Amino acid sequence: MLVLTGALTGCASQSSAQSEEQAARLKSDRELAEVALVGGRPDSAIEIYRQQLENRPDDVELLYLLGVAYNQTGEFELALHFLNKAKVQDQAAEQQVRGDILRELGRAKLAMGDIRQAQLDLESAAKQLPQSAETMNSLGVSYALQQEYSMAREAFIAALAVEPGSLEYRNNLALGWILADHPQKGIDILYPSYLRGNSTTKTRQNLALAFAMKGDIEAAKTIAKQDLTHAELEKNLAYYQQWEQTL
Repeated sequence: MLVLTGALTGCASQSSAQSEEQAARLKSDRELAEVALVGGRPDSAIEIYRQQLENRPDDVELLYLLGVAYNQTGEFELALHFLNKAKVQDQAAEQQVRGDILRELGRAKLAMGDIRQAQLDLESAAKQLPQSAETMNSLGVSYALQQEYSMAREAFIAALAVEPGSLEYRNNLALGWILADHPQKGIDILYPSYLRGNSTTKTRQNLALAFAMKGDIEAAKTIAKQDLTHAELEKNLAYYQQWEQTL
């Protein structure tokens, strides 16, 4: 009996070592996939996630990460497929995971033009993740696309409260004022950063639009031409003239 017990113990130890080795390999591969995803190489991440999913088809985190990766590649139908599967499996998942899944579902639906359903998912995500700047920003975009600019601004302000240095969120907040026909408020948000040399193509073009809406075509031209070809600038100036004529 002692010999038999020893043999069984040895088998168990070997099996345990193999399991630990496999778990370590899975963790290492998933970390590589995360690096690829963050580094803008979602296709590499997808390859790893799909391989792991073959052995773990109900893994909520894997399903979610595949959805995130497919959102990055622009394959939104595939993103929805895996995110919906994750949503079905997430009943026992943590609140953070549920919120992340709902946010990515909303972002995929936004990209596909299903704005109303995107808004509903993003509102649910925001309830789960009220401190997620990414979630609040996406929710703001869904409101803005439906011309609900006041609600959009509230969401963008919430995003900025979490990440005050984000030019993307600041730009969206400014645009929420500009599109609501309050160009000066948009200028007040974007112009200080522009003067400090802290701006992007998007923020500069939106700032140019705001100046044009106020009738300051020269300021609009000065800012807009930094990023546009001559033909593009002429096209934008013609558009700006329309605003000037309505003043």
